[in-house]
Amino acid sequence: MSKITLYPSNWLYNAGVVGLLIVLEELGEQVEKFLIDDGSVHITITKDVDQIFDRWANLSPRSKKGTSLVYGWKDAYYANQTESSIKKRINVLIGGDTKGAKTRQSSPIFSCVFCTVKMKIKKSDATFLNQAFGNILLGSEKSFSNMYWNNSARDFVCPKCEFILMCHHIALTQLSDSSEIFINAPSFKVMYYLNKFAREAFGATSLAEARAKREILAMSVIEYATKIQTTLGVWTGMNIEVVSRREYWIDEKKHVKIEFFSLPYGVIQLLADRRIASLLSQIGEFSILNLVLNQDFSRLMELGYRLLRIGLKDTEWQESEEKFVNQNLRLDRNRKNPAKVAEQIFDLLALIEEKQKRRSTYEYASFA
Repeated sequence: MSKITLYPSNWLYNAGVVGLLIVLEELGEQVEKFLIDDGSVHITITKDVDQIFDRWANLSPRSKKGTSLVYGWKDAYYANQTESSIKKRINVLIGGDTKGAKTRQSSPIFSCVFCTVKMKIKKSDATFLNQAFGNILLGSEKSFSNMYWNNSARDFVCPKCEFILMCHHIALTQLSDSSEIFINAPSFKVMYYLNKFAREAFGATSLAEARAKREILAMSVIEYATKIQTTLGVWTGMNIEVVSRREYWIDEKKHVKIEFFSLPYGVIQLLADRRIASLLSQIGEFSILNLVLNQDFSRLMELGYRLLRIGLKDTEWQESEEKFVNQNLRLDRNRKNPAKVAEQIFDLLALIEEKQKRRSTYEYASFA
């Protein structure tokens, strides 16, 4: 049995930790018990190296012919890695065995870019973020060394962090538009649940249409607020973002584009309120969600009034009225009862106003 405590760091490392949690969860570990309210994870590993490797390999993408896309050949995610080398990395993580990391009196001291641990190690035995470690991590060291993960190809990775990084791809959610996303936050507990909700709602295997990245982040926060018994609390005041990865080809060369999407602090505060999140979830309309994301509350009020007038009519709707309802409401249950949706919108606006007043009062008191 191995016990490991990990703390949030660079988003790539964070994705690796979440990917590792997914591997362990698939092996029957109760990973939710590992998630600590201070943002860290205290992991207890009861499985052996072979079990972890097999599940890691099974959760990793394969070609149509069944060949692994992540190791074993020069264009794999993790270039030049073999089953044996990966198992050695797993053993280092769970057993602390750093044999092979030779030191001399004259060996330089390196600091891990992710966990910050300092090691005295021969440079020839050290692992750096370059193509020798993984094709998916960086492009050419000479041309695009910092374009992919916002790290340098000269950044040192300690032996314990190596397998964690090799789990990062498992935490990525593939969307129906072929891009991959990871929701990054200052807490592993928040990240674990937000990414879980994103996979369940927006994974490529679902029939859901491709959504804007900020909508995915918003819906994931809403799911967190409505389903998790503890609130986001202090984490809503910190940066929660979607990291998006997309491959594209230029002149028969593969390139990778990384983008970051986030929501304003005030919007995250609203979505993390359980009552507001619950009401948005009940309404279920992206048109209304986007007005909240844009903080366009006057237009939201106008939408509510127009839906109310149409919904309360005793006569048959005019063509323009029916068109307005169909343009703004996608769910059949809402189209049949726009007056109810209007009532929900007014309740939503009341909750938003109450939330904003409390925030304003708190901030005024803080500076008084």
